[in-house]
Amino acid sequence: MANVSFATKNGVFDVTPEIRYPGPSVFNVNATGSRLTIRRDDGRGSTVWIILCLMPLCTAWAKSKNDVRNELPSPSNLQAVVLMKSISLTWQWQPPEELPVFADFGYEIKRQDGKTFSAAATTWTDAGLAPGTYGYMVRARGVTKEKGRRVTYVSDWTGPVDGTIKISCPRPPAIELAVEPTQKKYSSIPSLRFHLHGHASVEPGCTLGAVNYHLDTGTGILHTGALPVDAQGRFDTFVNAFGPEDEIPAGRANFSITASAQDEAGPTTSSAYTVEMELENPYAPRPSDRNP
Repeated sequence: MANVSFATKNGVFDVTPEIRYPGPSVFNVNATGSRLTIRRDDGRGSTVWIILCLMPLCTAWAKSKNDVRNELPSPSNLQAVVLMKSISLTWQWQPPEELPVFADFGYEIKRQDGKTFSAAATTWTDAGLAPGTYGYMVRARGVTKEKGRRVTYVSDWTGPVDGTIKISCPRPPAIELAVEPTQKKYSSIPSLRFHLHGHASVEPGCTLGAVNYHLDTGTGILHTGALPVDAQGRFDTFVNAFGPEDEIPAGRANFSITASAQDEAGPTTSSAYTVEMELENPYAPRPSDRNP
């Protein structure tokens, strides 16, 4: 009995199957419509096998599923930037001088775990990642039709780049603030300053971000600025209560000062520190100037 097998080569149906049969024989193969006819002639007569198949199965055998051509230039300058629980990729791609008219064009991103993603532009972000290291490769991909057939053009994959998501930051920073006025009474703008000192701390796996102060005079005047911190998150600085353009409130004034800090888990604000100050009239007579 003949051992007849059928295969495809490069996605195209091969109508010359591999056939093994004892003794000298001549085989003729003919594909017509949904019928495949195989005739064996060994010189003593002929034997015919007729294989019937239903559409579209025969079509799937006889036609290429997809014509893939590796003819596009590869993307270049692939870079990865890690931000909290996401990795953002950027790359560049220079199209060739002659390019087919694509019905669909974009980029394929392959992650080291085998998952693939698509992007229409030269940027893409992988979000919601668990802690660990992730590798990526990118290639260009375009789809068109030539003589009624679907043709896919691709490039080689870029070299891989890696991004590492560190241990998740569990909570925002803890911040302690102490405020001391340089004097209890003031008579001019430059004379009123506050001494701010304290400490901002983060949990293991967190990175301390910006630390700022916020000063509210209670009269609509608001000031904010950076608090320089050392490697341990300590700060110790002086700030002015008013700026040259501010209008000094008359009489008593209540100042509310807070400090804020942030890490990967978000921002936090310290408890408000309230200081009550009194404006002196610089033209009022002093007790030493009064007559006994």
